[in-house]
Amino acid sequence: MNPSQRIRRLFGLSLFAALAAGIATPALAQGDAFPNRPIRVVVPYTPGGVSDAVTRLVMQKLSERLGQPVVVENRPGANGMIGSDNVAKSAPDGYSLLVVVAAHAINPSLYPKMTYDPLRDLTGVSMIGRIPLLLVSSAQLPPASVKELVSWGRANPNKIASVKELVSWGRANPNKMTFASSGNGSGAHLAGELFSQAVGMPMTHVPYKGIAPALPDLFSGQVAVIFDSVQTMMPQVKAGKVRALAITSPARWPAAPDVQTMAEAGYPAVTAGSWIGLIAPARTPPAVLAKLSAEMDAVVHQPDVRARLIEYGIDPVGGKADQFQAFIREESVRWAAVVKKGGVKLE
Repeated sequence: MNPSQRIRRLFGLSLFAALAAGIATPALAQGDAFPNRPIRVVVPYTPGGVSDAVTRLVMQKLSERLGQPVVVENRPGANGMIGSDNVAKSAPDGYSLLVVVAAHAINPSLYPKMTYDPLRDLTGVSMIGRIPLLLVSSAQLPPASVKELVSWGRANPNKIASVKELVSWGRANPNKMTFASSGNGSGAHLAGELFSQAVGMPMTHVPYKGIAPALPDLFSGQVAVIFDSVQTMMPQVKAGKVRALAITSPARWPAAPDVQTMAEAGYPAVTAGSWIGLIAPARTPPAVLAKLSAEMDAVVHQPDVRARLIEYGIDPVGGKADQFQAFIREESVRWAAVVKKGGVKLE
């Protein structure tokens, strides 16, 4: 082989190697280079709430691991749909992300005309954690357990809406077994519907504009029960204003070790509760999703973060992007069935 032939051969090999590298590794290179600028994380709720506080805690840790600023932006409104729509229509590059709660999977069943498709236009990154709910009853009413509540509700469907009605057994009462919530379509509302369906006991929903307005009526016995977070209800339990009957978590909660789970109470299907997690626009490159989910999983399992999440009433989970997306799809199907059977409508 003469010198000119050797040069042409070497040039051809170099060109082939360069082309092969460009074809074979774009996703890997994209994942390795990510992130090289600040990331925006939208919270579709108002500042100061639990979802906002948890997001800021976790994103600070994520920023430290990624070596780039992670900027939290609040875009509240329409049960989380305003902020979600914004991210759904953002570039799928990993630099615009969204923190969602259970409403993300439930909204399609409640709002037939959404401006985006939660399952088609967005995809999971990693779950931060599950948020179990406490079923509590007014301390002014007799039931002290789920079994007693169900027995009492079935035996006296028309006489348990208030203490006065409980005492005045002979007086006619058009109301049925009542449960309060923070509003139509809220997590507390759907948890009550699921419980009613699981135990086969009709219950009347009494919606309020938030949990705070519901508490005085719950304390006095004007409404019988409510599902709400451990963080909100345990102080009321300790004050003797309500009784904790059961929790929707798979295992007993550290802050309420004496409260039985719904499964222990005989109703394993009542696994109602919220959750919180990070998602991204659909078509975000797999390498970017993998990197984000791996870093999120590491953050959620840091001892200091785990401790803070549990203080917020959140069971830390973490996990991979495909696992979280599969969970969101399952939740969407499950709650669609509850909404349909319960005839839940937004007014």
